[in-house]
Amino acid sequence: MRKRNNFGFRKRTPSKEISGCLVVTSEECGGNPEKMVRRFIKKAKNEKIVEEFRERTHYKKPSQIRAEKRRERRRLIEKVNKQNQTLFNKDRSSAQGRKKRPRRN
Repeated sequence: MRKRNNFGFRKRTPSKEISGCLVVTSEECGGNPEKMVRRFIKKAKNEKIVEEFRERTHYKKPSQIRAEKRRERRRLIEKVNKQNQTLFNKDRSSAQGRKKRPRRN
């Protein structure tokens, strides 16, 4: 059973904390401003700042979140199964596909 607070509502899980600021110095980019911008964009993508901003600005119903998790899980399972199937077929095909040549005398 879910825990409820004094008002009868479910308690929300605390949101993720936002990490510190991103810093790009001119020394690491050799003073090149274009390179600094590219490096900043790359760091922002690695920290997933833009994705988190989009998630926080638009409300998603809990059913949508569950459906996305389910889809992601299925996609991962299908990917692993496909990899296993190709490995399995590759081993079998290489062993079965070889035919012995008749000897020449």
